Amino acid sequence: MKKCIVLDLDNTLWGGVVGEDGIDGIALSLTPPGAYFIAFQQALRDLYDRGIILAINSKNNPEDALAVIRTNPNMILKEGHFAAMRINWAEKADNMRELAKELNIGLDSMIFLDDSPHNRESVRMLVPEVETPEMPEDPARYVKFLHSLPYFAASAVTDEDKMRGNMYVTERLRKAAEKEYADRGSFLKSLDMELQFFEDDASVLARLSQMTGKTNQFNVKKRPMTEAEIQKFVDSEDHAVFHARAVDQFGDHGIIAFALVRKEKDLWHIESLLMSCRVIGRGIEDAFMAEIGSRASEAGAKTISVTFEKSEKNEPAREFVDRVFGAELKISTNKIERPEWIKIV
Repeated sequence: MKKCIVLDLDNTLWGGVVGEDGIDGIALSLTPPGAYFIAFQQALRDLYDRGIILAINSKNNPEDALAVIRTNPNMILKEGHFAAMRINWAEKADNMRELAKELNIGLDSMIFLDDSPHNRESVRMLVPEVETPEMPEDPARYVKFLHSLPYFAASAVTDEDKMRGNMYVTERLRKAAEKEYADRGSFLKSLDMELQFFEDDASVLARLSQMTGKTNQFNVKKRPMTEAEIQKFVDSEDHAVFHARAVDQFGDHGIIAFALVRKEKDLWHIESLLMSCRVIGRGIEDAFMAEIGSRASEAGAKTISVTFEKSEKNEPAREFVDRVFGAELKISTNKIERPEWIKIV
């Protein structure tokens, strides 16, 4: 499965080269060949609505390309549909690396679509982790080609899937806002973050199950769970299922954290702890853990311990576990610090 489709523009999202043909000379109309590009954009929009991230990697004059995106009435995909953009004259392989870094996803989560055989081969050679399939020469076949790709199998679509594109756009706004502050602490306080904390709530099982299967970086132990499995833990008196939703002044992050805890008299043991990588580093992980500690203390537990299994991708989780739990993988319930800039409700 792939998380992100990175798209060229000229002869990929519209016919022709805007720098040569002009804004009014490109093919993007209700009749062929322009109609084929409109249909292709609509197919991409359908994937966007299912939670696939869209980005741009184009060798172009930014002013020309953005003018088409912003003003052409037949553009299905607008500026707000793209989580990140690289419209410049840099090497496309370099742009791919920058896009992955900006979006905080792995190169192996990306697929690159470009009509140019030269560009495709260059990306394959320099960033082989990115999937770069052969596109058909005839744009009339673009839609069928997109549907033939095996990377976007339909599954249960959660609210977070539908919100994902907007989430990445608002993340650009946060990063831009951070530059206005002299220190990170002031920026974090300005976000007015709120963590909505839930215990044994079975109304979002599809999202929780999805997170256990997809989350790799901040995940103490990769353990995919079905909705039925999580429901059993919700119903169990010996376990607690926690999740959290994060909101700040720029928007709703959706459900971003999950924990499965085995409850004993004096000890609560975290069997699963994971969080969306897009929110880590702002104290949300500490706030989530602090609230679990508070619940454990109220129940009479003195200690919280955690399971950790190293994987190829979960270095952020290891760093958090080392910092909070230490080498013994346990901590007193009243020793977990809660970030002052995050309100828990």
